Amino acid sequence: MELKSGTALMTQQYAALLRKNFILTWRHKKSAFLQLFSSLFFIFLIFCIDKAVKSRFSSTTAYNNVHDPQPLILPPIPPCEDKFYVKTPCHDFIWSGNASARIATIVSAIRKNNPGREIPAEKVSSPTIPLLAFLMTYPTLAQSSLVKSFRTQAEVDAWLESNPMRCPGALHFVERNSTVISYGIQTNSTPVAKRGSYEDPTFKFQIPLQIAAEREISRSLIGGAIDIFYPNFKWTVGFKEFAHPATETYSVVGTAGPTFFLAIAMFGFVFQISSLVTEKELKLRQVVTYVYPDLEVFIC
Repeated sequence: MELKSGTALMTQQYAALLRKNFILTWRHKKSAFLQLFSSLFFIFLIFCIDKAVKSRFSSTTAYNNVHDPQPLILPPIPPCEDKFYVKTPCHDFIWSGNASARIATIVSAIRKNNPGREIPAEKVSSPTIPLLAFLMTYPTLAQSSLVKSFRTQAEVDAWLESNPMRCPGALHFVERNSTVISYGIQTNSTPVAKRGSYEDPTFKFQIPLQIAAEREISRSLIGGAIDIFYPNFKWTVGFKEFAHPATETYSVVGTAGPTFFLAIAMFGFVFQISSLVTEKELKLRQVVTYVYPDLEVFIC
C-alpha cells in the first residue's frame, strides 16, 4: 500500500480505522446493538413513564381545561359497593328521623324512585310506635335491605363511628310542621384514589342524595298527605362543576429527564472509552510507529 502524507494520509487512516471498527462491530453484534439502541430505549422508557403518570390522573377533570362542564342530571344513588375501599356488608345510605311516618314515606319514595335501580327496603329492629303503624301499612319497609334508619343524628354518628367504611352517606330529616321539612346530608368529602382512578364524593354520592331528598320532599309537600303520591311528578335538576383551568401535573420529563439523558450519554461514552482503552492496551500506535518510523500517525 502506497504511503501518503498530509491530508491524504489522514484520510487513508480514517478509512482504515472505519473499516477496522466495522469489522470489530460485526464480530460483537450484541455490544453494537446495545450501543446503537440504548439511547432509543431510554427515550422510550421515559416516554412510557410520562404517559403512565398522565393516565393515572385521567379519571379526574382537575388536570384538564374545563371550559363548559357537562351537567349531571338525575344521577342515581349508587350501590354502596361502588365506593372505594368500602367494607361489606354495607348500606347504600342511612337516615335519621324515623319517628315521623311522613319522613319514612319520603325515604320509601327515595328508594322506589331511584333512577335505574330500586333500592331495597330496610329492616327495623325496634321501630317507634308511629313508624310501626306505618310499616303495617307499607310492609315492604320491613324487608332486609341496603338502607338503615335511626331516630336522631347522634345515633347516626355513633353508628358511623363504630362501623367505619360501611356507608357512603347519610340523610337527616326533620319535620318542622306540615309545610316545612328540612334535611341535611352527611358524607365523607375526602377524595380517594384507587389504581389511578379518583372518586369524587360530591358528584358520586352527595349530589344524588341531595336531588333524591329534594325531589321526594317536594312530592310529599305537593301531595299534602303521607299516603298520596304523584308518580308523574317531574323533578329535573342538573349540577355542573365550576369551569377551571388545568392543574399542573407531575412532569416526569422535567423531573427525571436529566437523569435519563445522562444515562443515554453515558452508554455511548463508556463504549468509546472502552474502545480507546483496548487500543491503548494493544499498543496499536506504537506498533505502527515501530513498523513505519517516519510515518505521521494521526489517529488510532
